[in-house]
Amino acid sequence: MKPVQLDFHKRPNSTPWLGLAMVVAAVIALLWVMTRLEIAEQMHQQLDSQEDEISWNRRRIDEARNKEQKEAPTNAKVQAAQQAQQQAIGPVLAVLEQTWLPSVAYTRIELASAEHLVKLDLEAKTLADALALIDRLGSTKGVKAVSLSRHNMRVSDPFRPVQVNLDITWELRQ
Repeated sequence: MKPVQLDFHKRPNSTPWLGLAMVVAAVIALLWVMTRLEIAEQMHQQLDSQEDEISWNRRRIDEARNKEQKEAPTNAKVQAAQQAQQQAIGPVLAVLEQTWLPSVAYTRIELASAEHLVKLDLEAKTLADALALIDRLGSTKGVKAVSLSRHNMRVSDPFRPVQVNLDITWELRQ
């Protein structure tokens, strides 16, 4: 057994090898952890750049796909609607112009070229003027049918005009 040294002013002769070994092991462990953290940070940055590149590629592919879809219609229904919209509605407007009466005012003209339908709102001085316009439209070539949807008299107006809604179906001229 080693004698206990109670002289506190005397320096010990032995070197603390265990303490030095622990300090060296701690420094090595610290360096290993720091390199692992740097590797993890580099992997994180690399993963972020790969994610950015993938999202940019997806966005580019989506834009190209959308551009292709805009350029080429996807089905026959879309093509039919586009052709119907491109048809000339000039003859229909010419018929409305030819059958117009001075006592009638067109307030709204809505054209649905796909259904070959014109929804017409108008005001006439009297109901007889509106019915005369309906007769003229019905006897015009190219008009398939004219139907009176609704009519009423505006009581708030001192001239009491008649408001009429018409649905006009036309035929295609070829």
